[in-house]
Amino acid sequence: MTLKYESTESPRDDDVAIVRKHLRAYNRSRAEEGPDQKLAIFARDDGNNIVGGVTGRVSWGWLYVDLLWVHENHRGHDVGSRLLAQIEDMARPYNVVGFHLGTTDFQALDFYLKNGYDVWGQLPDYPPGYTNYSLRKLNND
Repeated sequence: MTLKYESTESPRDDDVAIVRKHLRAYNRSRAEEGPDQKLAIFARDDGNNIVGGVTGRVSWGWLYVDLLWVHENHRGHDVGSRLLAQIEDMARPYNVVGFHLGTTDFQALDFYLKNGYDVWGQLPDYPPGYTNYSLRKLNND
C-alpha cells in the first residue's frame, strides 16, 4: 500500500473531525472519559457589559481553565480571584482531581501563584523572548 501525505495550512473541518473521532475512540478504549463539560463565569457592570470572564472545560477529571480576563479598570479589586474561585467551585461537583492552565511570564504567572497554583512545566521562548508556564492546583488545596 502506498500512502500519500497531504500538507495544508487550511485543513478542512470534516478532515479534522475524522482524526478527532478516531483519536477519541482510541482514548475511550484506554481511559474512562467521564464528564466533558464547558463552564464559564462572567462579571458584568451595571450596564450589563462584560468586564471579566473565565472559561474552562471539565475533562478526564480535571478542570482546564482556558481563558481568564479582567478589564484593566477592574484589575486589583479581586475580580480575577473571584472568577477563578467560582469556576473551581463550579467544577467540584464533577469530582475533579484538580485544575490546570497555561500562562506566560508577561501575563498572569504571579496572579496564579498567589491563587494557589504551582508550576509543573515551562516552555522557554513561547512566544519568543518569554516563557510559557503550565500550572496546576489540586482540588484539596
